[in-house]
Amino acid sequence: MIISIYQPSHLASLIPTMQSCIECVSKNLDGQEDITFSDLALGFATDVIGQAAFGTDFGLSKISASSNDDDIDKIATDTSAEAKASSEFIRMHVHATTSLKMDLSGSLSIIIGQLLPFLQEPFRQVLKRIPWTADHEIDHVNLALGGQMDKIVAERAAAMERDQAAPHAQQRKDFLSVVLAARESNKSWRELLTPDYISALTYEHLLAGSATTAFTLSTVLYLVSKHPEVEEKLLREIDGFGPHDHAPTAEDLQTKFPYLDQACMPFFDIGRREGIDEILLFIAIDSKGNGTWVWLAPGVLAKDPKNFPEPEVFRPERFDPNGEEEKRRHPYAFIPFGIGPRACIGQKFSIQEIKLSVIHLYRNYVFRHSPSMESPLEFQYSIVCNFKYGVKLRVIKRHTA
Repeated sequence: MIISIYQPSHLASLIPTMQSCIECVSKNLDGQEDITFSDLALGFATDVIGQAAFGTDFGLSKISASSNDDDIDKIATDTSAEAKASSEFIRMHVHATTSLKMDLSGSLSIIIGQLLPFLQEPFRQVLKRIPWTADHEIDHVNLALGGQMDKIVAERAAAMERDQAAPHAQQRKDFLSVVLAARESNKSWRELLTPDYISALTYEHLLAGSATTAFTLSTVLYLVSKHPEVEEKLLREIDGFGPHDHAPTAEDLQTKFPYLDQACMPFFDIGRREGIDEILLFIAIDSKGNGTWVWLAPGVLAKDPKNFPEPEVFRPERFDPNGEEEKRRHPYAFIPFGIGPRACIGQKFSIQEIKLSVIHLYRNYVFRHSPSMESPLEFQYSIVCNFKYGVKLRVIKRHTA
């Protein structure tokens, strides 16, 4: 049921939505010089996954680069009623993905849990009652997000009931509507897909499909703008595709941009470029059903010179499928989306969105590092990895024929 949403035919149907959102972002770059691109990228990615997962236009792509947080409410008022009802939810979502920290300045209960796991929950129960602590803030945001998410799910369920009563109503194809429809299809689904479970599942899609995509897209521009030889090859391929008003199809994205594939690939595993030592934890089950904790550090794997010669160097050609380095590399040395049945189901969705964005942006602009951006970049470890001060870029309008 869920995987069908990410099939090629459905992904192809999302290209106009993605294109529309990135065009809004592009318009907001006109007349700008220095921008915090990572903020724009988060708004764009949230809008795309908002329409794919919620069927709702949050309108964040329409906010200009110089706007502030209060414009979320203004945009929600200017667009649909559902976007207006979701404005506070989006405000809290942005806060959760950019401000809640998981490092040593974050939750004390989490830090204690890393050392003494059995003490984490007792400490959390105490600390969440103490104002100004990170545990209190996290608990407050979680409760507020949960309440807003439950409200959105309830409103969508009511809207679908009205649709059923209306003649010739168009079937909704967003993730939330598909899950709600499946819930009503039989008793077993109703028992599994409780309202709380649906809320959590839908928000997980928003979180996974916005913050991570925004981080990746921002890093693409950050590193490409730092390497003129990569930018030159990328522009040559993009300009050679065709007229700038001709949007690529899903098939074009897969077959017509081989260097873009290579240039974007490292950003799905950005750890090796900027020193992020991400650790994944999972359980391996043997044939007898015994479980063993396994720690996997992609950042360490990605710095292994046996698989990645000169691992600190940004060299897209290392991912050329016809190159010797790619052929020699162990197949599990590079697994940015995981492997096996638990691999990220949104992999193709994310790649399509990022490639379409890069193509449109570089058809119209090139970017340089802003003098106000720190070097090297500093990171903040929250629910997902983020930029501590944002990716600040200088926008240069291209004048192409």
